[in-house]
Amino acid sequence: MTKLMFTTILAAVLAITGTASGDEAPAHTHMTMEASMTGVHVIGLVPEGLRLDSKTAGVVTDGLFAGSAVEGIDHVLFRHDGVMVMDYRGAILLPNGLAVALTLRGFMHDATLTPAFEAMLDPEFEFADVDMPVHGAAWFQTMAPEYAFLNHTVFSFTGTLNIATGEVRATYISLAE
Repeated sequence: MTKLMFTTILAAVLAITGTASGDEAPAHTHMTMEASMTGVHVIGLVPEGLRLDSKTAGVVTDGLFAGSAVEGIDHVLFRHDGVMVMDYRGAILLPNGLAVALTLRGFMHDATLTPAFEAMLDPEFEFADVDMPVHGAAWFQTMAPEYAFLNHTVFSFTGTLNIATGEVRATYISLAE
């Protein structure tokens, strides 16, 4: 049995037996994450618009989980009305070896920066180097007893996304406060 598997099983047993209580959320639950796109797969034109998948990696820079790594994939859809929809699945990788699943749904819109889909499919196409506002909702799942409160709340987030540089920064705040 690997050390990671043993640690995961032990954490699950502790969560089930209730030896630690994480139902109480901290008074002010927030976090700030910074991430970069590490790879993009263009899916292409689908009925809803232009679809691409973007792998991301980053770090929690402030608040809950500060210093933890973040990895995931963003299933991005550029809709016909100029709205970019983010559908993200990832994990916050805690220093103790556990992970917290992160799901978010977000939106970005700036009609002046949204080119035609055909232009975006051109290999020579480049997005404008501009930080654009993003916002949405995020939720988490974890078996870590000390973070059990995350399993029954939702967070809002606001931040910026620069598609040209692949940089995103967002602050998440629990709506349970």
